[in-house]
Amino acid sequence: MLLTFLILFALLGLGVALMLWHARQVFSVELRDGAARVRRGKPPSGFVRGCEDVARRYGLKQGRIQAVRTDRGVELRFSRHLPPKTHQAFRNVWTPPPGGGGGGGMRATG
Repeated sequence: MLLTFLILFALLGLGVALMLWHARQVFSVELRDGAARVRRGKPPSGFVRGCEDVARRYGLKQGRIQAVRTDRGVELRFSRHLPPKTHQAFRNVWTPPPGGGGGGGMRATG
């Protein structure tokens, strides 16, 4: 009985962790044979074409680019198939969402 309860509790925890991970993921673009395809979400307009241009310029055959929501905003994450020297080129074609709200701290008045 106790073992069954522990297994159910572990599965529930795993399910919650997966749901939280998917909630953090904004979009995902997959590169295959130089073509970029949206796998999840809605990337900024022009980003998919920009990814294809970068893939063509560097001769990339496969890889995945994910936008993940973090404490510092939305960040791009790259699969291991994409060499580090290409990461900045992908960041250059990405237009991050506006931050909105400025610094957020207390401002001196008057």
